[in-house]
Amino acid sequence: MFNKNSLSTFLALQSMLLAIVSFSAPGAVFTPPSSPNAVYDFNPGWKFFKGDVTNAGLPGFDDSQWIDVSAPHTYNDVDSYQKIISHSGGDRGAWSGIVWYRKHFKLPAGASGGKVFLEFEGLKQAGRFWVNGKYAGKYENGITPLGLDLTPFVQFGDADNVIAVKVDNSDDYKEEATGAPFEWQGRAFNPNYGGLNHDIRLYLTGKVYQTLPLYENLKTTGIYIYPSDFSISDRTCNINVESQVRNESGDQQSISLSVDVVDAGGDLCAQFQGDTSDLVDGETEIFKASGALTNANFWSDEHPNLYEVYCVLTVNGSVADVQKVTTGFRKTEFKGGAGTGGVYLNGQFVWLTGYAQRASDEWAGLGEAYPDWMHDYNAQLIRSTHANFIRWMHISPQAVDVRACDKAGIVEVCPAGDKELDPTLDKRLTPQIARDEWNQRVAVMQNSMIYFRNDPSILFWEAGNNNITTPHLQQMLDVEKQFDPNGGRVLGCRTLNEESATPLAQYFGVMLAQDPRTDELKGYTNLFRAYSAERRDKAPFIECEDFRDEAARRFWDDYSPPYFGFKPGPNDVYHWNSETFCLAAAVRYHDYFMNIITNTDPIHAKWSGYTSIYWSDSDADGRQDSSEVARISGKVDSVRLPKQAYYVYRVMQNPAPDLHIIGHWTYPTNTVKTVYVAANHCDTVELFVNGKSLGITNQPCDFVDTYNGDNKEVGPTGYIYAFPNVKFVPGTISAEGTAGGRIVARDEIQTAGSAVGLKLTVHAGPNGLQADDSDVAFIDFEAVDAKGERCPTDDARVDFQVSGPAVWRGGYDSGITNSVNNLYLDTECGINRVAIRSTLQPGTITLRATRPGLDSASVQIVSQPVKIEDGLMPSNY
Repeated sequence: MFNKNSLSTFLALQSMLLAIVSFSAPGAVFTPPSSPNAVYDFNPGWKFFKGDVTNAGLPGFDDSQWIDVSAPHTYNDVDSYQKIISHSGGDRGAWSGIVWYRKHFKLPAGASGGKVFLEFEGLKQAGRFWVNGKYAGKYENGITPLGLDLTPFVQFGDADNVIAVKVDNSDDYKEEATGAPFEWQGRAFNPNYGGLNHDIRLYLTGKVYQTLPLYENLKTTGIYIYPSDFSISDRTCNINVESQVRNESGDQQSISLSVDVVDAGGDLCAQFQGDTSDLVDGETEIFKASGALTNANFWSDEHPNLYEVYCVLTVNGSVADVQKVTTGFRKTEFKGGAGTGGVYLNGQFVWLTGYAQRASDEWAGLGEAYPDWMHDYNAQLIRSTHANFIRWMHISPQAVDVRACDKAGIVEVCPAGDKELDPTLDKRLTPQIARDEWNQRVAVMQNSMIYFRNDPSILFWEAGNNNITTPHLQQMLDVEKQFDPNGGRVLGCRTLNEESATPLAQYFGVMLAQDPRTDELKGYTNLFRAYSAERRDKAPFIECEDFRDEAARRFWDDYSPPYFGFKPGPNDVYHWNSETFCLAAAVRYHDYFMNIITNTDPIHAKWSGYTSIYWSDSDADGRQDSSEVARISGKVDSVRLPKQAYYVYRVMQNPAPDLHIIGHWTYPTNTVKTVYVAANHCDTVELFVNGKSLGITNQPCDFVDTYNGDNKEVGPTGYIYAFPNVKFVPGTISAEGTAGGRIVARDEIQTAGSAVGLKLTVHAGPNGLQADDSDVAFIDFEAVDAKGERCPTDDARVDFQVSGPAVWRGGYDSGITNSVNNLYLDTECGINRVAIRSTLQPGTITLRATRPGLDSASVQIVSQPVKIEDGLMPSNY
């Protein structure tokens, strides 16, 4: 980061300075060359008004009574998860409409000779922008990042600048130029978290500069970096850089590009020169550079190695621009064929396994407005289940989630914008509106490709959620050919029903396609749910949305108080509790894994990847609309507390021996039940109660659904071992898994005593809670016994008192309406989670939790001061 003083000095003396270019040998610690560039965090210090206001875009408008907020900001965060969910309409409580944001800021005097750009990583849904009272642009798609060129509007030095943003997330918003709605705007598919709900950055550059990858508004493509010419065994590849360079200096300039490749330890690994070219004023050109990388650490799911690539422009021997791009290098192959097909990273077959997740990736009580470190926390939690795959649903993911997946080693599917159907196939639309809606989707795909094409975790571009026409598939492939021809990615569609599209698709997506009917297809080209043997032999098949079932975290099983099972209401589709949800999930996962593409039997060689819908409970379309405030298909709930399914997926997806006892061991006297143990890579599983063996089994059980006495055979679980008629005795229950005659996995659970107190555990970012008005700390609260152990059947109210510089955001109870943002919340299975948000004031925050009859608990959280000057904050980006 370059401070304002160094920036000012450099710009004033730019014509006199010599280039400071490192010529260190590879392996030396790298010091970036000095540069006139600066990047600032533009998140803090906004004023907010909920509603429409006349003249709010004018610089002299009085915003002193508006609320102080910082981005990311969601203005309907505590409106959501408040009402019982709707199947067709999703969340029914979130407020939508027009709001205003304003921000005052100053720019360093020395930057007046350069360019000023603003990047919004996104906002929802639409925005209109005014800078110092002048209209500066608009944004409407609600998905992709966007850029604004502020240079014509801003003042420098001590002059005050004001940016005003009018945001509209109305459910019926339509594109201004065409009158066409955005088909992905529906709440059932994309929870409607309005506001400046992503990070914002300010860039200061010289007049000769490398553009930003922000095609929305700016129409610029930035830097494209891709590897080629791999030798995996020798650990070498070529690194290729294509940088879009623009000259706005007022005169012709001789410009050169050079590249430095730096590893995670800060060591220089490669350095090479690129193009030199003369650009006249106003000219834009792609500059290219390439060179060899040796001793390369390739990116993969198991080893998500990243590099920093510094792209340096010099003009007449002086450094004019330095841009840093974080990326990774991997060799990809996408193959069809029974026994030989699949996705290969660096020459190795990778079974892609994980979850489908709404791109909103929201958190109850916070919406989409939570800090970057919590996105990293979420990605690492996903990875802790040995998942390596996320299929983002219907719209492109948030940039912060893509970066988190890069770091965690999670392969991603990136859609464009979609709801359910190619609009030109929707007979309810006029032909013109259908064409306009399709063009909106193409624009989103183009913008997303340009922005994300340096992110190694994205391997799949998804052109549609549910069938598109063959000409439209070709159009999306043309976009890929233009903007990401060398990225090692493929483009396809979920549920591609057009047989004529088979030769075009580079991969195929399906939904709920593992079915006996796919085994029994007659003929090579016959389709069932978009699957055919012909397609299987051409390219990888990815299951995009399997296991749509739902179950809440709070229902252990039929024997656990206080609920003793789940009793569905009249509109509920599913009747699972936490235990039976695990069994049903295992049946589905096992069925797909037994039909993995690496099988040599063509009938049972189909799938290269698998996702179960969802990772976390979501404020979207739910099928439990008699009982729940969320779609509860998640393996964790909406504040990322694990369900038992989290542990079962961890076991099933683990490439090493693993074992987990499903449930708890604190039951009423005389309870007799079947105990289920999830195990993988074990020959036998043995169960013990207080050290006494209750038997050994070497066969996973079949799941028989006994709800209402129906005794419906669901199928083989593949991973679940059953021990029937186990009588509860207080103490310890344990299980051991063996392989090759030795114990390779073990788990045990203790009986908890009666609750005597409360326990609080604080989670904050790596540098503690930051007083930037947008950082968050979340706190687990538990009911514990005399030994400090959680009481797993505790389900009762806890009250909170909070003091100090913080905004209370609370948490939620999935089956209780209006639970969000209250200063009280119930435990569920002995635990729940609440959140606080920082303000701009540093200091000590005290949180106290109480319940009558239990010892109270309190914690102190210190909100750390941050440096904010003239509305700008140092950025690590």
